[in-house]
Amino acid sequence: MASLVVVGANGLLGQNLIKRFRKKHQIFAASVEEQPFFPADHVYSYTQLDITNRVAVIDFLQTIKPDIVINAAAFTNVDACEEQPEQCWIVNVRGVEYLVDASRSFNPIFIHVSTDYVFDGENGPYSEEDEPNPRGNYARSKLAAEHVVENSNLEYIIARTQVLFGVANGVRHNFVTWVIEQLTNNKKIRIVDDQIGTPTYAPDFCEAIDRLLEREAFGLFHVSGAEIISRYDFAVKIAQVFELDASLIERITSKELKQKAPRPMNSAFKVYKLINYSGWEPHSLDEALKLMKKELAVIDG
Repeated sequence: MASLVVVGANGLLGQNLIKRFRKKHQIFAASVEEQPFFPADHVYSYTQLDITNRVAVIDFLQTIKPDIVINAAAFTNVDACEEQPEQCWIVNVRGVEYLVDASRSFNPIFIHVSTDYVFDGENGPYSEEDEPNPRGNYARSKLAAEHVVENSNLEYIIARTQVLFGVANGVRHNFVTWVIEQLTNNKKIRIVDDQIGTPTYAPDFCEAIDRLLEREAFGLFHVSGAEIISRYDFAVKIAQVFELDASLIERITSKELKQKAPRPMNSAFKVYKLINYSGWEPHSLDEALKLMKKELAVIDG
């Protein structure tokens, strides 16, 4: 049984990573919040950790010396990153530098979560060989963090993902849970039809990482669903699976939304490399949403 650290453990991905790995590895969880958002029996220990505190990061990792470090922590509010560029850089780049520097002496496998935003969205769908062209503070910080990991001399997996959805305790809404809440309350919602992606079911992401680790497949991977879809069509699909009123969904363009940070219009991923190296394929969107529906029914029940 390997020792595995999950940084950013309280987030959607962090909680799902713990759920995936807790029966096969000794889990040490860390997140910026004072308390864990998940059941205490899921981990060996929980530590409140601010990854922008270099001394705290060193103390935490040097004490455990884990076999695997997964960094799922980031400043992910892309519009706030435009307003707070310094904080964006400190968390998304400097924090990763501290995690990498603290890891070098014991040489773990380092897994870092990145994003489709490293692409400008003008020529999607994208493979791992395509040249990034980040626009906006968030995008630039995430690409810079990739370079930190690539130059670390550690065995690494950089897992770019996008439009993550799933179930977790105490986290802010993801696209799917937000659409469900709005439509359940009979609220009209405006969804863009010109932003195209490959939505990712959080448990699928975690299974992909597990498979890559088992096969010792290191390097850069696009880890997402395989189904290319617009946000509007995704919202309609959510309404259908959860038996909600799709007529409440209004189709709009990105220009009408006037978001602060630039969004890639088509940042869909090609996931051939992931499938080839892992020997596994993600669920279809319909399957993933139905699985999520079952997860939510268990919580509500």
